[in-house]
Amino acid sequence: MPSASRHISSDAGSTRAKRLRIGVVVFGVLVILAFAASSAYDAWVSYRYARAATEREIGNIANALAEQTAWILRAVDLLLFDTARWYGGEIHEMTPARLDAALAIRAAALQQVRQLRIVDSQGNPLYQSREIAAPNQNVSDRSYFIAQRDGTTQGMFMSEPLVTRTEGRAGVTFSRRLEDEKGHFAGVVTALVDLEELNQIYGAVNVGAGSAIQLIRDDGILLVRNPRTPGALGKGFPALAAVGAAPAGQLVNPIDGQTDFIAVAPVGNTRLRIAVTRESAVALKPSRNETIRVAVRTLVLTLLGALTIVALLRQLRRGAAGEQALRESEQHYALAMEGANEGHWDWDIHADRLFLSPKMKMLGGQPADGEIVTRASWMTRIVIHPDDLPRFETALKNHFEGLTPHYECEYRVRQPDGNWRWLQARGRCLVDAEGKPYRFVGSAIDVTAQRTAQIVKEQLEAQLRQSQKMEAIGTLAGGIAHDFNNILGAILGYGELALQHCSAESELRRYLDNIMHATERAKLLVERILGFSRSGLGDRVPVNVESIVTEALELLRASLPAGISLQSRIDAGNAAVIGDATYLHQVAMNLCTNAIQAMELGGVLSVVLERAEVTDRLVLSRGSLARGPYVRFMVSDTGTGISPAVLERMFDPFFTTKDVGEGTGLGLSLVDGIVTDLGGAIDVATTVGVGTRFEIWLPVAGETAIPAVEASKTLPQGSGEIVMIVDDERPLVALAEEIIADLGYEPVGFDSSSSALEAFRAAPDRFDLVLTDESMPGLLGTELAQAIRRLRPTIPIILMTGYGGTQLASRAADIGLSEVLRKPLHRRELAESLARVLETVH
Repeated sequence: MPSASRHISSDAGSTRAKRLRIGVVVFGVLVILAFAASSAYDAWVSYRYARAATEREIGNIANALAEQTAWILRAVDLLLFDTARWYGGEIHEMTPARLDAALAIRAAALQQVRQLRIVDSQGNPLYQSREIAAPNQNVSDRSYFIAQRDGTTQGMFMSEPLVTRTEGRAGVTFSRRLEDEKGHFAGVVTALVDLEELNQIYGAVNVGAGSAIQLIRDDGILLVRNPRTPGALGKGFPALAAVGAAPAGQLVNPIDGQTDFIAVAPVGNTRLRIAVTRESAVALKPSRNETIRVAVRTLVLTLLGALTIVALLRQLRRGAAGEQALRESEQHYALAMEGANEGHWDWDIHADRLFLSPKMKMLGGQPADGEIVTRASWMTRIVIHPDDLPRFETALKNHFEGLTPHYECEYRVRQPDGNWRWLQARGRCLVDAEGKPYRFVGSAIDVTAQRTAQIVKEQLEAQLRQSQKMEAIGTLAGGIAHDFNNILGAILGYGELALQHCSAESELRRYLDNIMHATERAKLLVERILGFSRSGLGDRVPVNVESIVTEALELLRASLPAGISLQSRIDAGNAAVIGDATYLHQVAMNLCTNAIQAMELGGVLSVVLERAEVTDRLVLSRGSLARGPYVRFMVSDTGTGISPAVLERMFDPFFTTKDVGEGTGLGLSLVDGIVTDLGGAIDVATTVGVGTRFEIWLPVAGETAIPAVEASKTLPQGSGEIVMIVDDERPLVALAEEIIADLGYEPVGFDSSSSALEAFRAAPDRFDLVLTDESMPGLLGTELAQAIRRLRPTIPIILMTGYGGTQLASRAADIGLSEVLRKPLHRRELAESLARVLETVH
């Protein structure tokens, strides 16, 4: 019986051992399958992420390029409409050469327009904006002529892509109908848009490897492609046009036969489409790499799992040998995790025992060999970014409460060098029979590079939109300033004349002083607008920065409100900046004035000017700095600070937080524009309720001494020299005649450039000097100067303008004009300019 009992016991033990081995094998296989399924899910998520990221990126690019192209086409349509209306007006007295020149001026406004033409009802070109080899080519067989002649289109018509007969360049012609007084067809006005110019615009956009930009019509005709594909332009690819607007889709590209992701966006209300394509092989490369990595990891861990099962089976058979095999398996597993590119954790929740792989410790900013045994000790050592901590805790809480099947979160962790690294953590909880978590395992990877690339892309898109908005507003502001300058000129001039004939103690003198004070304020506002629109005639000379800041502070000290004290430290020596002294003075005054206005209850205004050396590239709030010497101008206050909402928009033009009538909203936008033009950058630090500090960094361009102060002197007088005055504003002509006569000259005024030219042609030696406005109907001031110089090359000519810039200054220098004066003119400015020019001649 004992023998039988032992036999039965041995059989039972053998059965239990067999069941245990089977259970171990089944459990191991299930774990491997679960891990393989999780890895497959990770690979699928990576594929979906790569696909979605590609579709979102090329869709955003397509929409942005479509908006930019639509803007260009609207500008072309506006040019055609305005030219057609202008041509239908009273221009019959203009010569063909004048008409060609006028068209050239209009076409110059859009660099994409290669030629602007007027064509008669028979298809014969009448006038064109530029000379060509064969100017009389008949275009009656062109589609843009036929459509307008037959009335089959309304408004602007776009032709098929064509090659010009005169120059052999690829382009698209846009046309508008011309009608006579009875509404009959009288010809067309056409604008040739050079496809190469559009191609250069698209070529400036970095869409990444394997990507291309196509401009197509809605019937699939390809107009522009970047990068170019020989022989593709002008061909029909309806498959491209058939794809809907972004988000993107996927198709076989008929141009190169590749399977591409494609996003198509309509160009406004036109027949054009922007198609952005990216090869699937390039777009899905990160997903393939991730899949390979996951597969390798799965294979490695599967092999390790199999070894573990074998070790457990051997342990059941031979305890000692099994323990040794298990230790080896654990060593292999540890080595595999150490060599992996991701960190792993395993937290026993009940015992609060935490395992962290060396990589996980390094990702958390800790030494790889550091001893961490509990989660509490781990959380006290790592530093999670304050902005990410709520998201981190919420994701963990939701998963532990069973609200999410997996734990997944991205957050930033500070490294030992002070930098922040983005981590993407994924994990899951194991729960007991009661549904309570008892173990938490997962992994983390470093995704800093991906997040940084996304942030840079978003910043570049925001800069592109801001640049387009600033350009449009600047053009509008400059035009308004030009017209306003003529009005200010009359007020300022007659005001000065009135002051000369008014008693200093009279009531009238007080009234005139107030008028002149208001006029100076208006002139300053115009200068701000011109500075904002980059339309001023600012000089580019070495300027001693310390003298500018010192002068501004002297003006401020005399008008500081009660309760505000000024502390300054000026230590820039003879450091020079290439720019205009007036604009630098505006920067200092605007920043100090804003600081004073922020301290309504009093405080301390601190101003520091010093030299600084940048040894490595430095990124600031507004712009970045290369290595080199700089001057740093700091203005800080102890006022109310700037809220985040205002901080985001405070450099926008016309944005102000002041009440109506108390601010123009041009101060900080002007500062931003001037600093950017000078190659500098701006840094802003603010705390609500504590104060704000502005730092202006400007590149040093050598040394220059502080300019000496000239003593006030009497106005120079003339000796009866005859001065020709030309301005299309008759009141300004009369004003100039009176001022110049009072200065001892003999003025002869003209309110038409053509009549002035006829008078000069009749008596070239009669006049000693010509004073002419630039912006006039008919001949511009520079054109009048060229015509006069052909009659008498040595006569001095002074140009007046209220709206110009570097292009006008360069054109005046090429013609050889004596000086360029900015409207509105002061009596002293005019007197000194006349004296200088005539003294040079004599």
